[in-house]
Amino acid sequence: MRIRLSVAKLTAIVCLAMSLSACQVGESKTAKEWFDLTYAGLAGHEHLTFQGNAVLTRGKQEKIEDSFAYTGELSDHHELKMRAVLPKGQKSGLQTAGVKAGQSLEANLRWKGGVWMAASSEADAYTRGIARLNPLDQLEDIRKADKKSITLEKGAGRGTKVLRIELDPEVAKQQLKAKLAVEMEGLRSDWSNKLERIGSKRSPEMKTEVSNLWANGNKQLEQMLDRADAKVLYYLTINRKTGLPARLVSETRLSYPNLLGITEHEVLYTDNQFSKIK
Repeated sequence: MRIRLSVAKLTAIVCLAMSLSACQVGESKTAKEWFDLTYAGLAGHEHLTFQGNAVLTRGKQEKIEDSFAYTGELSDHHELKMRAVLPKGQKSGLQTAGVKAGQSLEANLRWKGGVWMAASSEADAYTRGIARLNPLDQLEDIRKADKKSITLEKGAGRGTKVLRIELDPEVAKQQLKAKLAVEMEGLRSDWSNKLERIGSKRSPEMKTEVSNLWANGNKQLEQMLDRADAKVLYYLTINRKTGLPARLVSETRLSYPNLLGITEHEVLYTDNQFSKIK
């Protein structure tokens, strides 16, 4: 009887030691390992949805210029549909650009060649602007950044891990420049397509005018970005049980000189909640 009790106790001790060891292995993951685990796990799922909110502020006092909610649905691994609606009764910088309150903005994106791009060559500037809020693209930016800081936050909610991820300022600026360059090329293509449809006798003359306007605008943009400072910070909440992302919050700060040489300040905040990951 004593032998049996001793064996039982020994077995219990061994089992307890093994369980503690397993817990220690899980807890010993570095912040980067948690991110890699999450990215790899997400890549193995073909469907998910997310709900997001975006807020754009300007000036040192961070006065809100735009704020709206958006949704996204991924299907078949590489097809993503995003939709945003400008709230009614809200003054917005988008309204001055011709977007009406209550108007729906949609972006159909496709994962191709390692990047998210507009599914249609006729996507307009608004579509590309909405696409920039894509949290899946943000995760890709984090993965591709060769210089970044990833640390584990203390006090994460039960059953979660929270990563604080800050990109190197120069890397952040180069990523932003690359995205804006794609958007500018899309804008030029959009203008050219519209001129082709007009078919006016003045078409060649108008093409030259539009081309010059685009070239000047693109040059000014490049000059501002060359002198700009960028800071991009993310907070990624991970479900410890599944290893999948639950939430991704981003803060993009940009300071740049305007045409008068005065420094402008912009901050874009996004907050995305993931669900229905299958």
